[in-house]
Amino acid sequence: MREAALAEWRAMGVRILLLDGHSPARYDLLADAFHPVDARDGSADVDQIVELVRGCDGVTTLSDASQATAAKVAGQLGLPGVGSERAEVARSKWRQRELLSGAGITVPCWRRVTGPDDLGEFYAEATGRAVLKPVDSAGSAGVLAVDDEAEARRQWPVVRSLSPSRTAVIEEFLPGREVCVDAVIVAGRPVFVSVVDCEYGGGQGFIATSAKYASRSPDHDAAKARLTAIAAALRLADGLVHAEFKIDGDRWTPLEFALRPGGALVPELTRRVGGLDLYRAQALIALGAAAHLPRAAEAPACAPHAQVRFLVGTGLVRRFVPPATVVSGLPDVRLVSQFVGPGARVRTPVSEEGRAGCVAGWGDEPRALDEQLRVAVERLGIAMGLVVEAPPAPAEADVAAL
Repeated sequence: MREAALAEWRAMGVRILLLDGHSPARYDLLADAFHPVDARDGSADVDQIVELVRGCDGVTTLSDASQATAAKVAGQLGLPGVGSERAEVARSKWRQRELLSGAGITVPCWRRVTGPDDLGEFYAEATGRAVLKPVDSAGSAGVLAVDDEAEARRQWPVVRSLSPSRTAVIEEFLPGREVCVDAVIVAGRPVFVSVVDCEYGGGQGFIATSAKYASRSPDHDAAKARLTAIAAALRLADGLVHAEFKIDGDRWTPLEFALRPGGALVPELTRRVGGLDLYRAQALIALGAAAHLPRAAEAPACAPHAQVRFLVGTGLVRRFVPPATVVSGLPDVRLVSQFVGPGARVRTPVSEEGRAGCVAGWGDEPRALDEQLRVAVERLGIAMGLVVEAPPAPAEADVAAL
């Protein structure tokens, strides 16, 4: 779901050379030139890529799996970048925890897992529900909640298989709500911060089913302080950070971060409520023009609230559903996207790539927007032929807190 990035860069007058030999989503025809080569961390031929992109003015990535590769290529060519060491930290959940705890930032109780014995050592010090996750996967792939050591040992082979390095972390399960924070860092300080309230569901994993945006978030100041601390721990001068937190009362606990803009429509909906395009900021930083980034919104917000709701369901997809039939009578719903075509069988997803579609919109009243999106996502799923896994509507007190 990164078409808007390439569209924005072309609108800026940037010529795009795309290297992508593995991602399921294809953007080949949106670029000025394209090479179908492996750009993934750990398997990319960095020297080959350096020769292919020599003469470019900047290097960046939209993929978690290429953060280290992009940093190495930029470094070899003397171009702006986050640096290989920071990119390697961003690619490893256990290195992130070591870095943050070393900087005095509280992280969940955790342990690196390379085998079943590590699980036993974790449970010798911790009890209760925990989360087992690959250290280097993306899109919530292989992130599973486990109730005890026996279940963690049963799930370990599954989680291990989804890690390129065959390594995981296990950490205590934290109560509270989860938010994602995107920040534009210039000269070591966040000049723009966006906070997104997230909702998760879909089986045993942690699959995002909804994300809510607001022009004025009560969490903004706290989020800015946390991103300032993360940037300082990384010693990051210029870059974008996408970070995920659990909030319990006034305690913020970081779960993980990446040095790229959030996906799944984060930049698109952030721009609708915040007036700043994260993809534009990403390009300017990659081109060494961070000083030209605005310190405030570039354009008026479309609405004070925006939201995306994802379709999680099961069954055989029977038809393509025209968006017009989904949005009928729902004025705040602006986008309908069906991810899976007719003839495909959809199962309960084990990662966010397994979601079957999404609906998104923006408006003046968050509860009305959420209600319309719930109707729209159910219409889409039923019309596709799926059994829709619909999360419960929020209680009155929850709505009032938005």
